[in-house]
This record gives sequence, C-alpha cells and structure tokens, in this order.
Amino acid sequence: MVKFFISRPKTAIVLSVIMSVLGALAAYTMPVGQYPDVAPPMINVFTQYNGANSSVVNDTVASVIEKEVNGVEGMIYMKSTSSNDGSYNLNVTFETGFDADRAATLVQNRVNAAQPLLPDEVKRSGIYVEKLSPSMLMIASLNSQTGAHDTLELSYYLTGIVRETLSRIKGVSKVTPLGEKEYAMRVWLEPERLQALDLTVNDISAAIADQNAVRGAGSVGAEPVTGNNDWQYTVQVRGRLANEQAFGNIRVKAYPDGTLVRLKDVARIELGAQKYLVDTYLNNQESVAMMIYQDPTANAMQVAEDVRAAMAKLEQSLPNGMVFSLPYDATEFIDVSIYNVQETLVIALILVTLVTYLFLQTWQATLIPAIAIPVSLIATFAVMKAFGSTINTISLFGLVLAIGVVVDAAIVVIENVERLLHETTKPVKECVEIAMKEVIGPCIAAAAVLLAVFGPTLVMPGMVGIIYAEFGIAISVSVVISTLVAMTLTPALCVMLMNRDLKPNRFFQAFNRGFERFTELFGKGVAVLCRRVGIAVLLFAVFLGASAYLGASLPGGFLPDEDQGTFFAVVDLPEGAALNRTRDMTKLLVESLADDPDIEMAFSAAGYNLLNESSNSNSALLVFSLKHWDQRSDKQQHQDQVIARVQAAIDALPEGVGFAFGLPAIPALGMVNGFEFVLKDEMGKGPEKTAEVLEQLLEKANQREEIASAFSTFSISMPNLYLDINEERAAAMGVAFGDIVNTLNVQYGGSYINDFTKGGRNYRVMLQAEADSRQQIDDLSNLYVRSSQGEMVRLSNLVSVRTVLNPSSLVRYNVSGSTTINGITMPSYSSGQAIAAMEQLANEVLPTGFSYEWTGLTLQEQQAGNASLIAFAFAMLFTYLFLVAQYESWLTPLAILLAVPTAVFGVLSAVLLSGTTINLYSQIAIMLLIGMASRNAILIVEFAKQLREQKGYSIVEAGVAAAKLRFRAVLMTAFSFILGVVPLMLASSAGAAAMQAIGMASFGGMLAATVLGCLFVPAFFVLFQTLRERFSSKKQPEPELLIATFPASND
Repeated sequence: MVKFFISRPKTAIVLSVIMSVLGALAAYTMPVGQYPDVAPPMINVFTQYNGANSSVVNDTVASVIEKEVNGVEGMIYMKSTSSNDGSYNLNVTFETGFDADRAATLVQNRVNAAQPLLPDEVKRSGIYVEKLSPSMLMIASLNSQTGAHDTLELSYYLTGIVRETLSRIKGVSKVTPLGEKEYAMRVWLEPERLQALDLTVNDISAAIADQNAVRGAGSVGAEPVTGNNDWQYTVQVRGRLANEQAFGNIRVKAYPDGTLVRLKDVARIELGAQKYLVDTYLNNQESVAMMIYQDPTANAMQVAEDVRAAMAKLEQSLPNGMVFSLPYDATEFIDVSIYNVQETLVIALILVTLVTYLFLQTWQATLIPAIAIPVSLIATFAVMKAFGSTINTISLFGLVLAIGVVVDAAIVVIENVERLLHETTKPVKECVEIAMKEVIGPCIAAAAVLLAVFGPTLVMPGMVGIIYAEFGIAISVSVVISTLVAMTLTPALCVMLMNRDLKPNRFFQAFNRGFERFTELFGKGVAVLCRRVGIAVLLFAVFLGASAYLGASLPGGFLPDEDQGTFFAVVDLPEGAALNRTRDMTKLLVESLADDPDIEMAFSAAGYNLLNESSNSNSALLVFSLKHWDQRSDKQQHQDQVIARVQAAIDALPEGVGFAFGLPAIPALGMVNGFEFVLKDEMGKGPEKTAEVLEQLLEKANQREEIASAFSTFSISMPNLYLDINEERAAAMGVAFGDIVNTLNVQYGGSYINDFTKGGRNYRVMLQAEADSRQQIDDLSNLYVRSSQGEMVRLSNLVSVRTVLNPSSLVRYNVSGSTTINGITMPSYSSGQAIAAMEQLANEVLPTGFSYEWTGLTLQEQQAGNASLIAFAFAMLFTYLFLVAQYESWLTPLAILLAVPTAVFGVLSAVLLSGTTINLYSQIAIMLLIGMASRNAILIVEFAKQLREQKGYSIVEAGVAAAKLRFRAVLMTAFSFILGVVPLMLASSAGAAAMQAIGMASFGGMLAATVLGCLFVPAFFVLFQTLRERFSSKKQPEPELLIATFPASND
C-alpha cells in the first residue's frame, strides 16, 4: 500500500482532501455543547392539589404515587417535594444511558396504576409525566419598557403565544413560566352578602358549574327518520360564558315572585390571575419570566439560537414597549469557552509547528507535518460523528493534546528519510520506500499502545465513562488517522519536497552542536544509572514514595469551578413571612447592588424556592448576570469576588438569611453548586425529629474548616392554623363534612370550578372569598353552611382554631422522609475534603433510624473516584498485555511501564505547585500520559533490544546507546506535546479553570516523563534484560552483567 501512494502522490493528496472535507462537513453538523450528554435521564411527575398543605399532599399524593413508582426499572433514585401551595413534584433519576422515552413510559404506567387511589381534586387537576432536562438553558424575561403593560397583560402574551411558540422549537423540552399571572375568571365572594341572601358557597359553585357549561343539543332531521327528509340541522345552545358581564349575570337564586339573585349581587367578578404566588423583577422592574429547558440530546447552541430568533420575531408582533431580556443564558458561557478552546487549538498547532521546525530545520521538511496535523485533526471529526460524539470541551481538549501526538508519526517518517538521504546515494523515492519499510511497524505499534490505553474507556459505564470515552475517541481516532496519513500522505510529500540539498543554516548548526553536547552530558548520566542499577531503583523508589504521598495528601475534587458569568442567590425570610415582605427585601438587596460595576443584570423571583423548586412566600431567587469576561480581566472582577460582595449585601439585610453561589461545572446535574447531602428518616420518626437531627448536624458542619457554609431550607416552624371540626355536632345538625371542607377551601384556598374561553385558549374559573374576608381567621364567623333541613349553620359553631407549626414543604428521597443539606466548600479545601468531613459528622451525629445519601453532582463525584481507578488499572493492564505480545516477554514490558509512575509524579507535582485539586481533568491527563510515557519508553527499549540482539552490544552499552540515539526523537515528541499544552496552561476568560487544570497536569506529567523517564528507562532495560537472560535457557548473561545489576563494592 505504501509503495502505491509513493508512486501516486496525487492519489494520496486526494485521499487526504476527501478525509478533510468529510471531517469539515461532520464538524459543521455536529451538536455543540459544554460537555457530552452525561446527565442521567430524569422523568418528572407533577400535579396540583388546590387548597392542600404540604402534609396533606405528602400523605395523600406523594405516598401513593411513590409506592408504585419505587423500584421502576433503571431507577437510581427519586426525590419529591410536597409544598404548601398544593403542588407535588417528583423527579425520578435513571441510570446514565437509559432510554429516556422508555423511562417516561415506565413511570407513566406506574402513575396510572396509582391514579385511582388519588383524591378527586388531584385527578381533576391532572397528573403530568414528562421527560425533564435538569439543565436549564435560559431564563427569559418579558417586561414593559414604558410601564404601560401590567404583569397580567404580560403574562397573557407570555403564557399564550410566547410559550406556545417556544415549545414548538426543536430541542426545547419544557418552557416553565415563573411569576406568571395566567388569566382566570376570578369570582371574589362576599360572605356577608351570601349570609344575608341565605346562600352558601355550594350554591354558588353549583350555579356556575350549571350555567357555564358546554352541552350538545343534538340534531333535527338526523337518521333514523320516517319518510323522506331533505335537510338536517345541528341544534346549538349557549355554551361557555365569555366575559365578566356574562358571569355576573349567572342566576344563583330565584324567589317565588320572580326576583332573581345574580352572581354580581354576591361577588365581584374580574379577569384576574389564576395564581398570585411569585413576583418577578428585572433590575427591580416588574416582569414575567420563563425557564427554558433543552432536550438532553439536543444541540444547545442551535436551540439557543432558534429561541433567540423566535423571541426577536415575536417582539415585533407584541404590543409596543414589550421587550425580552435574557438574565440567564447558559450558551453564552459555552460559546465563549468553546471559542477559547478552538483558539487554543490553533495556537498549539502553531507552537508545535515551530518546535518541529527547530528540530527538522528546513521549511520543506517542516511543511510535511504542518500539513499532516490539520488533516489528521479535521478528519477525526468524521469518525467522531459516526461514534455519536459531540463538539464539546472534552473532545476539543482531546484534539488539543492530540496535536503533540499526531505529529509524532510524521516526524518518525521524515527523520528516517533524512537519515537515508544523508547516509546513502539512492534516489529520494527509493530512500522513502526503504524508510517506510523500517518505520511502518513502529508507527503501528505506537498507535496500538494508545489504543490499548483508551480502548477500555469506550465500554466504561456511567457519567465518568462517557467523559473518558469522549476524550479517548478524540485521541484514539486522531492517532489512527495520523498513522494512516503517515503511511499515505507523508511519504508522498517526502518524495515531492525532500532532497539532499537541504542544509541547515548557521543558527541550526549552532543549535545542533549545543544539542550534541547536551546529549553527551545526558548519556553520561544514563551510563551511571545503567552501571549502578541499584541506585536507579533506589531513586525510583523515592519518586514512587513521593507520588504516593502526594496522591494521599493532595485534595481531591470532581471538576474545577468556573467563572460562568452568571450566579444565583437564595434568600429566606422567617417562616410565615408574607410575599410582600419577601418582595420588599428582594428589592432592597437588588437596589444595594445597583452600583456594582461588574453586575450587568439582576433578576429576582420573590416567592420562589430554587432548592425545592416550589413556591414559598418567604423565599426568593436572584440571578446575577455579569459583564462579559473581556470586561472583567482583573482578579477582583472574577465571579468569586462578585459572589463575595453579593453575600456581604445579603448578610447586611435587616431580616432573613441567604447564600450566593456559582453554578456547578456540569449544569445538567443540577443548578446548585457545592455538595448535596440527603438526611433520611428511615424509620418515619417525623419532621420534628428530623428537624432536631438536622439542627445538630448543621451546627457541627458549619464549625468545620473544610465547609464555608452548610444550609437547608427545611423548617417545621411554618405557622399553620389547624381547624378542629366537631364532626359529631355537625352530624347532629345535619351538616355534611364535605360541605364544611369545601366552604373552607373556597374561602381561603380558592376552588377551581370549570373553564372559559378567551382568544381561542381555555382558562380556569376560580371561586374564592374577597381579600378583606380572608385576612383573619375570625372571618370564619361570616361563613355559613346549609344543613339537611335547609337551615343556615354558622361555621364557627362547628370549627375551633389552634395554631400549629408545620413544614412549608416536605421532601421524600427514595420513599423515605428526608431533607437536603446544601454545602459550599471553603476555597482552600476541595470538594472531596468537604464530603469526607460531612461523612465523618454523619457517623458521629446521626441517631438510630436516620441515614444519609449523596445525590446530584456529589453522587457522581463519589462514583467517579472508583471509575477512574478502574480506568487506570485497565489502561495499565491492556498496555502491558499488548507489550508482552509485541516483545514475547513478561519482563521487557515492565521496563516500559515503569516510565508511567514518573509521569504520575509530574502530574501530582504540577497539581501541588498550581494549588489545584486532583480532579477529573488531571485524571484524564494521567490516562493520556500512560500512553505517551510508554511511547517514549518504547523508542528507547525497542532500539536497545535491536542493538543487543542484532549488533551484539552488551546490555549496558545497548541501554546507553539507545538512550543517546533516540534522545533527539524523544525530545522532539515531548516538546511538541509540552508546548502544545502551554496555551491551555495560560488560558483566561470563560472555561479557563478546566483548560488550566488539564494543561498544568499534562505539562507537568510529560515534563517528568521525559526528564526522569529518559534516565530511568535505560536502567530498567538493563535490569529486566539481565533478569530475562539470566533465567533464559537460550542464553546465559555475561559475567559483567551480573555485577552491573548492583552498586559497585568498595572492596
């Protein structure tokens, strides 16, 4: 095959052009995102129980549904929240890679089985099961610049045309309004008027249900008929009522004299909002908002672009003055970080080309790898797409690091051709053919080593397996393609560009002389270690011990925190605080930060609890959008510093507590950074005992130096009014229990009667007492129910009131009652250390009947540690087995693999010096360096074996000579890789933390693998070759070899 392409260079060029074009087309069409699809599928179950508190929802809805859903196939865990607003949210998380559509079907089937056991009100509200992406793509805000449109009008457009339009966009999985005031026909009853006219709530409900209904009246002339009938007519009657006037004219009572009492006589009717739970503001200006979620498999960048285009088009059709804003846009960070990695890729390509020019020393020779590198990288995209990969930071990191790897194959070919051109007088074409015969085997073997390292990652399970596989595919495919290019395009270009007349200039002649002297000095050091192998083993043991110490003492983490340009804050006022107090406090906080030069936009949602994803009158969510990274180059402008300033402002509030925090590194695993610790009440001891244990745990957690703050939204101090209904007295007076509860629900909770139509859309008719009739519990004295004898009975005669304290929301985790502790790690510690601290505290504090679990990103971090160790073990095992097969020896591969610990020492030293953590990126670097260190060692060991077996060198001479002869090639490969990662080390702006983490680890590891590996590998070759020959039946070692294995004696 090689001769074919040498003889037909244009065919080789055409093949490379085709691969490049296919790769470019694939890159253009591939999904773009921050990370590969690592989020486990999540299915959401939602329903509403109007008028019920958290305890009622927990007992009558949560327990019923979760009993059926628990243990559904593929489930990892499930978590539900039952709130005081009557809402129920259940999120069922499945194993990574589980089919989301199948998961939704399985959960739907289980919910259907539970449905007959649920309250009627819940059935009427509907139970919704849908796929959920925990990765919020955007928060879009709609507000009136002129102030001419109130939130009710804004909500009409947001929940109608805007929501419907955005929901149809491909890749949008869910659009959830936040702070919306969806239209409802509000019937505000006046209890005093009802009592005066001898009417009850049930009378009003029945009248509305009867007179606001759609009924069919049949047809005239429809078959069967007698005789012939020429026409058929559909009979129509009035259907649903359309406006406030029509509802006001509903007849609720008729007197014998024909006098009518209409609804407007006992109630105020208006077109209002269905809910008044959350108020949203943009820079303290009233607005309505929506949270936009993407489908987990969608292209985030494309979805966001389509959403922005749709909003721009909608803005033109909305009333004048209505404008959209994006207080949170996850794709802005993704876009800038991807661009930065792409820019780094180009810079790395230039630096590697310069290193290649320094060693090859002619532009003709340098041009060959300069062409081969982009061909290999671009063509890689075609295969990546076939594997289902995406363009993300992990795959691009793989390509950046691959630059220093793919250049190696081209360099090996060029070096060998140059050597033959100077050593022989044969034509260029013949020299290229001979050179290819000599290097085609080593090139394939070198590629196979990397495949042996990353091959096992392709079948690793879980989220970490996906990340390793994404990186491994990028590296492995680029190496395979570079090997193919080295056997096709590179020899063709060598024939076209190289000749014997190419001479290095004076600078390169001086460089070569200096390099030769350095090589001689290096050779002397190698010779000492080869002749004193015991010293080499001792020094190696020192480095091995240092690595073990660093590995045990350095902090561990999952992924480094990034300046994502947006962060959140939550504020909680005392339990029971009304929405107006929360709203005022939120406005005060935003106002106090109005002059912060780094905050671009502040969005607030008073009444919304992000941690529980529910409505709480005493909670607020704030989203701070920062100025572009280019405008925040100073350290004081970093997101962490802005968060500290916002936290100081929260701490200065006259009432309430709160926390500001950045987003997690992988938003698809949640919206809250830090650890998530679940305290579980396994034995059902109740919220009061849970609160007691929680208080003890939080007190001790906040005293630990590893934890900056630990907090929970769980509280049992929410004031509730408990109504004791005297059921025996009610029965004696002929009052139905259901009539009492229904009257209370209408008075204080609001009852959904039926629907009306406006603008082609259906909205609810809600019945509730007027505001001034439900502000005090004493208003019970104005409520009446009708007995079976037709008499009016005052409700206060049947009901007594007492104050109790209950949770505002109840959380269940895997069926058990639970609460979540969110924690922020102290900057000087790692997340792994904070996790260990919490586990230690839990073991000390938790009483019998209580346990804990990790969830969300923390659970993935826990699983990642084990997965990484397994990946390292398999990488070493497969590399060793491949080398055993290559060398037909169990000992010789050890000389190569012992170069790996030097790389690990370099990685850990770089982590120590940079002050970072042992995280997923440094672990990925170790994986790559297993292959790179082995490749460098192979260059030395392979040549040493040839000198020993084919030219009769002694073992020591073979080791020293191989190290000196291959030193230039090893350094060229090493410096190509090292300078290729320098742009990652120096990265700034969006995504800098990840780039610096993998850049520093790769730089330190490769530097150590080159410097230490080149010294130790020849000595290990001497050691293991001596042992091999000593115990071999074919050949006995020479006497001097036995002595060379140990330090010299003084005798």
